[in-house]
Amino acid sequence: MATKTLHLQHSLDSELSRVYEYILDFRKFGEIHPYMVEVNELSKTASNGIKYEVKEEAVLLGFLKMKPEYKAEVIEMEPHKHIQYLSNVKGGIVLVIDFMFTEDKNLNRVVVLENIQVKGNRFLIAYFMSILQKAHLQLFDNLARQLKK
Repeated sequence: MATKTLHLQHSLDSELSRVYEYILDFRKFGEIHPYMVEVNELSKTASNGIKYEVKEEAVLLGFLKMKPEYKAEVIEMEPHKHIQYLSNVKGGIVLVIDFMFTEDKNLNRVVVLENIQVKGNRFLIAYFMSILQKAHLQLFDNLARQLKK
């Protein structure tokens, strides 16, 4: 099983509480995610997280329509500082995303660092990681627009 890691940084002009709310509540996260079409809360987990059922729709290679369905767990590791997403995505791909938050109250700005780790077949994860990167860049653009409302 191969592992690939990606680090993304996003700077948002907003209060920490507003940004944090969109990342902690996976249903709200799904509202701004470009591929998620349905997110349902399932249950609390033993690790003090919340498990969700996720349905996505994406077009790959310009013509191949995919509709993956999977479960994801969201864990608040340290309140207002660190949230972790865990999921076993379609095709045996294991995804772990750590979101770390810092706030500059003087500038009313939040920086979100994303550490994304994907494990699975090395060919699948290379392609998956490129899709994920595009999706998360779009997601944080969507979030920036949403926060201005």
